[in-house]
Amino acid sequence: MGAFKQFLSTDVTVVPFVVNKSFYFEGSASLEEDGIKKYIGKNTPYLSTDDSNYQTTQSISANLIYNSTKQLYYTNYIPTPPQSQTPPLVYDYNGNLISDFTSSATNARFYNYEQTTLFQTGSDSYSSQYGYNRYFPIESNSSISILSIPKNLFGDYINPNTFYLKYSSTNDSGDVEINDNGEGILQFQNNSSPYYGIITYQHGLISFDQVWNDNTAEWIRATDITCSFQSSRTIYETQYKCTIRPDEFNFSLNPSLISGSIDGTVYDFVTGSYFSPYVTTIGLYNENQELLAVAKLGQPLPTSRTTDTTIIINLDR
Repeated sequence: MGAFKQFLSTDVTVVPFVVNKSFYFEGSASLEEDGIKKYIGKNTPYLSTDDSNYQTTQSISANLIYNSTKQLYYTNYIPTPPQSQTPPLVYDYNGNLISDFTSSATNARFYNYEQTTLFQTGSDSYSSQYGYNRYFPIESNSSISILSIPKNLFGDYINPNTFYLKYSSTNDSGDVEINDNGEGILQFQNNSSPYYGIITYQHGLISFDQVWNDNTAEWIRATDITCSFQSSRTIYETQYKCTIRPDEFNFSLNPSLISGSIDGTVYDFVTGSYFSPYVTTIGLYNENQELLAVAKLGQPLPTSRTTDTTIIINLDR
């Protein structure tokens, strides 16, 4: 005997919810094992001898790393043409010169994935009441370094205020510690200049654009690196509401109810008015009555002859 019931549209609900996961890596090898890559970008001609030397160690052109990072995240903070004065010129999204500056120039307008609506400057030495810098070196042979976290680790985005990096400096005493300020700016903890670069949370990309000791990529060669962050991912849960009416499913499919006869006769107590079966398993079928999923209850659930019995099945996807 079959026991099937069609779902209504109101019986199926898709519910999104956000889950977080923390990651901790110790040692450069642990980063590489999980696909976290370290790159150097350099303002050097494409496929030049210098550029080719980088490709032997990181398999990607240092020129392309430098220019793609500049294009995606810094173009609005670099005057066009570059200006020698400090601070450089910064424009708003309507192409208007920020009132702090009196000179004029033309800036290309691009979307730079700013992580905050607060004002950011394009100068290393410029200080404002907001305290946020987005500096990019544009001198010949200047370099940057990149930490790229794969999508399967950071999920939808890296949670703000959770990124942390520490490494042992080869030129300074003690450890170098860097974290993000929750607004997309990296903070260099033990140096007179507090800004180290930017982090784009939804891309899992960290750009180190400051220069200390004439060595932007000092950390990239370090092996005693400690890195941690927290990822965020939205997953979707499909909820099926299985409602049993008082007059439904009042017969059990348990084979132990069949007597020893060969015609499928059940025991007498099964046909009595007081017989009430228990629900132990629910099967989800497609339109062709093919079993797709099985839900097991933690304990047998008695059905009711007076009220509806509702069972909720949750499937994550």
